[in-house]
Amino acid sequence: MSKTKNATEQKLRDAQNREEKTSKSLKDRFKVMPDGPKTPQEAALYDKAVFTWIAPEYIQHPKGKGWYMAAAVVVAVFVVGAALTNDLTMALAFIVLASVYLYIHSHHPPKDIKVTISRMGVKVGNMVFPFSSIQAFWIIYNPPHVTTLNLRVKEHFFSDIIIQLNHEDPVPVREYLCGQIPEWEGKNERFSDTVLRLLKL
Repeated sequence: MSKTKNATEQKLRDAQNREEKTSKSLKDRFKVMPDGPKTPQEAALYDKAVFTWIAPEYIQHPKGKGWYMAAAVVVAVFVVGAALTNDLTMALAFIVLASVYLYIHSHHPPKDIKVTISRMGVKVGNMVFPFSSIQAFWIIYNPPHVTTLNLRVKEHFFSDIIIQLNHEDPVPVREYLCGQIPEWEGKNERFSDTVLRLLKL
């Protein structure tokens, strides 16, 4: 009887270890929400696409010599202004921020990522968002300037997820999502995003 009990306990421990390893591998493979996929079988359902397309992580606007000259003048004005007020820390901060921005945009162009909308939720690259974690969606479609699918997500560091639609037809995407999650009607591009786009930042 004791041997049978010990064998049963060992099987339970083995099953628990396998479950923990599976959970860890899923966390390593995906950045999931708290109510995201718990098993490989459930995770695979996010790849069964209703819609799928390839899109850049973000739009990198082309910049000419004029833009760089104007940016240099603006940075110089801020640096000189900070130096004249004896705020050397602020002056150094402007120089560092400008240098980091130029480095990132010169050496790290936006990657192409796969976007998949399934019956379970939305998968963006290796990030998984179950429909239950999405509060609302809205589409901003003003080609060629802005064509984005936007998600308001619960319990996420960045509450608004911006997905480039690229050349995907927004009409069937909207119709499908309306049957899954609420649509935020009348939502426009954020003012800060408009300013950044107009300044080509």
